[in-house]
Amino acid sequence: MGFFRKVGWLVVATMGSCLPSVGQGLTAEVFAGTSWSLPTRLKIEQPGQPPIQIRARYKTRPWTGSPYYAYRLGYRQWSAELVHHKLYLENPTPNLEHFEVSHGYNLAMVSRALPGPMSKSWFRLGLGLVIGHPEGRLRGKSINPVKSLLGGGYHISGLCLQAAVGPKVGFADHWFFRPEAKLTAAWARMPLAGGGSATVPNIAFHTLFGIGYRSHR
Repeated sequence: MGFFRKVGWLVVATMGSCLPSVGQGLTAEVFAGTSWSLPTRLKIEQPGQPPIQIRARYKTRPWTGSPYYAYRLGYRQWSAELVHHKLYLENPTPNLEHFEVSHGYNLAMVSRALPGPMSKSWFRLGLGLVIGHPEGRLRGKSINPVKSLLGGGYHISGLCLQAAVGPKVGFADHWFFRPEAKLTAAWARMPLAGGGSATVPNIAFHTLFGIGYRSHR
């Protein structure tokens, strides 16, 4: 959890440095949800070993281990968010006994929102980084941990994009709900213990439900 506290403070500091002295238009949101990943090619490379390439099928398991969640801090049309996306490989091979990116396949993004067809609806486009934490067993050995700049086995692994839509539904002064659907596409390469790497692209559809707070209009 120390890593995510650092990310949260980084988001707050980044957004705070861009804000004027008044807080109008500032929002903070937290979400729960789940996702469905399309089958994509998983490639494992190790020194002195033939590569493993499979059409990987993943499950999210949103309430297994560390849960699926997201949080977002925004100012007017701009926002910074972290989606704690998760991947569990459903079709392992004899050499790749177990593989998951469940702590997780984190999507750290900056997004811009545009008015949707309804006054309370927003369409959001975003770009960011994949922060990955792979785990598993390969050829009888654990693939983690690997020392990293971020610590805790987390690695800046690749790039991601998102397109999302979700209305802001007010229910009290300053407070609102937000149901949201999003499509994400990402490419990531993660280092393995003992050398080598796992190339883990992902395309996923997400459904989320959040609660948020907005400052004065």
